[in-house]
Amino acid sequence: MAMQKFIRETGVLIAILVLCGSSCDELDSTNTITGVWRSREIYAGNSYRTYNVSMEHYDQLDSTSYIIYNLYNLGLEVETYVQLNDTIFNILGCNSDSYIISGKGYFHPLSFTIDWEYSVSGIDNDPFVMAHFEKP
Repeated sequence: MAMQKFIRETGVLIAILVLCGSSCDELDSTNTITGVWRSREIYAGNSYRTYNVSMEHYDQLDSTSYIIYNLYNLGLEVETYVQLNDTIFNILGCNSDSYIISGKGYFHPLSFTIDWEYSVSGIDNDPFVMAHFEKP
């Protein structure tokens, strides 16, 4: 009798842990637009670099707006403002007096990646930059 009770209670405990584990996956930041992304970027012709960016909601505009920190590897103090319409991000501008950034990003929901095509002018002039964002 005591052994059956132990097995039943252990089974219930295992079921609770399995359910918690599967529901906790929904909170994983790898499937949210906000958070850290790995950027693989081709710039200045054929130069290649990899670095991290961070995306956060920009509630001052609306729920479809985001801030990208460190786009073009300019540092965390440079904020690039983007707006998501369906699966296309439009770059609205940035907070830097030294740079102008314009272009688009294409969000791929199945692979959860973003492909960017943008230009940078100002201190650096780079008319065609391609970047691929994916969650680390």
